[in-house]
Amino acid sequence: GWKCIFVDVDDVPSVRKAMQQPKVKGLWVESLANPGGIVSDLRALSAVTREAGVPLIVDNTMATPFLCRPIEHGADLVVHSTTKFLSGHGNAMGGCVVDSGKFDWAKNDKFPALALPEPAYHGLAFQETFGDLAFTIYG
Repeated sequence: GWKCIFVDVDDVPSVRKAMQQPKVKGLWVESLANPGGIVSDLRALSAVTREAGVPLIVDNTMATPFLCRPIEHGADLVVHSTTKFLSGHGNAMGGCVVDSGKFDWAKNDKFPALALPEPAYHGLAFQETFGDLAFTIYG
């Protein structure tokens, strides 16, 4: 199983402390929080995730790419709900994940599925073989 640690992303020292947990694999944050409307400091949070060696994953549903482009502020992965604003309707559910291609999945031992040879693919290592497309190809 997995475990989630909740932390106030406006309190960067608390985020940094939470990132020191050895099993942390990423930081999930909303660019524009719903329903509070709080705007996250993506650059500061990106610096913290770089120190921890984990990706910054940004839910950009409320802001949309029209108002905020998280990758330009240090996000590694960006998630959008296409149901709300991108598609403009509510009759079909959808979403998308955008990979910046900038995160080094082999930097540490936290992401063996992307960093180590995969026997099912004749020993292919996704990060080594596909570089900045490793997450996209793997997913």
